[in-house]
Amino acid sequence: MTSALPAAQHSDALVQHGENPGTKPAFELILSGLESTPAGEPFEPEQIKLLNELNAAAQVHYARILNGVLGADSGSPGLPTAVMRGAQMLHRRLANALGQAALRLALRPRLADEQSKVAELAADALNARAEEIKWHAFERTTAHAASWQNTNALYLGVESFGAESAMLADGRTCIDAFTQCMLLATLNVGILSAPQTELAHRWVAISTFGLRVESSFDPETHWYQVDLERPRGPERVSPNSAIADTTRFIAVSALGPALAQARAKLYVGELSVGAVPNRIAAMHFGAFLDLAERLWSPDWRKQTWRSPRTLVNDEHIEIVIGFEKVIEELGADDDSSTLTAHTSWTLHDRSDGGLGALVPESAGTTVLPGALIAFRRSEDEDWELGSVVRRVRSADETQWLVGIKRISAAPVALRLQAQAGTPEPETATAPAAIYASVNASSGRSDSLVLSARDFSSTTVYKLPTRGGAFRIRLNRVIERSESWVRVGFEVVGKQ
Repeated sequence: MTSALPAAQHSDALVQHGENPGTKPAFELILSGLESTPAGEPFEPEQIKLLNELNAAAQVHYARILNGVLGADSGSPGLPTAVMRGAQMLHRRLANALGQAALRLALRPRLADEQSKVAELAADALNARAEEIKWHAFERTTAHAASWQNTNALYLGVESFGAESAMLADGRTCIDAFTQCMLLATLNVGILSAPQTELAHRWVAISTFGLRVESSFDPETHWYQVDLERPRGPERVSPNSAIADTTRFIAVSALGPALAQARAKLYVGELSVGAVPNRIAAMHFGAFLDLAERLWSPDWRKQTWRSPRTLVNDEHIEIVIGFEKVIEELGADDDSSTLTAHTSWTLHDRSDGGLGALVPESAGTTVLPGALIAFRRSEDEDWELGSVVRRVRSADETQWLVGIKRISAAPVALRLQAQAGTPEPETATAPAAIYASVNASSGRSDSLVLSARDFSSTTVYKLPTRGGAFRIRLNRVIERSESWVRVGFEVVGKQ
């Protein structure tokens, strides 16, 4: 193994899964050698050197892949499943090996002289674990229970000899690396795409210094907790949360000002992360901020973005997916002679804001966040309109849990007619749309859902009603995906 190669070629030689049949790749030789070292026996300095070299090579190798994802001018290239799972496996084994190197070194008599080295290895292990968590989020799966068990045990061990706050060469601590794992795990709720998750990780890595991890609970600052003796990641603090001596609380409230600053910079075209500042990257970063502000900002507990769930047994819902198919099912095309195929999903839970449904693994891979959906429990009920807001599955499960946000309980398909004498949209003079009214405690709100390519803020449309028509102008975007947009409108006159 030589380091005379250029950095990119050298990283590939270390990381890639072997080019020659019958030979083991370099990473497998290094990690299998460490994993076969008898329990409790310290790793040799040469082993740790190779481990650090492999860890650095993995960062270079996968950064090149992710830079390509972020550099796309439109949309984003997909990440192959084999690449995602290979990255998960490699970072899992790296994190485990680095963690073992730290804990085994800590047991040596010269601990006082080597405490900084222990902290450095532990921080590297936690950073590798954050990479594993992120690569699981790309696939919308969760890290294995064994990964969380090793992570929590490592942090508990580092705490036991007081190295969690030791300042490292780059100015960070093991606490910073541990909270990075926690924050990425809280973001993995099936909403963010791969580019959005990568931008989130880059922002977390440079913007979350100094968060506190504490053993005593402060309701004003601590919104997440983790039990270091349990094989699981962070969970939201609630009145029913179990608290043990090994429970630690994460003070995420301090992220509020940092998120506000990132939002202000975004408004003037700055992303606050190391990425090309194109329009697509800005949209991805904004989507991350939308979610992070709901989860971490000081106003989070004042938000009702996730209402209480009621579990459901032995119920199914009919589903129609996609803007065109929803339009067809709701009856916008009266001359359509085709019948839309309905899909049946198992209902998992319901709330005032939407539904959760279980989808088989093979079908779930095609259901992407942002998809427009019509759903109903039976043929005797009317269709409701919603969108997929999250899609998550555990690594050891064969089903996806899909979250559906209800947009309207009484959608109506129609066609908008551009008024003569006003600028017409580029694609169609009579675009199909869905009238989506929402009745809430704060009152009634009206909106329209139409194809993203048909949106025009300068066209005056005729909106048909039972008694005639209104002349309207689309004036604000409420939410959007790649294929559809939900907009508000103002009435400029009556037909």
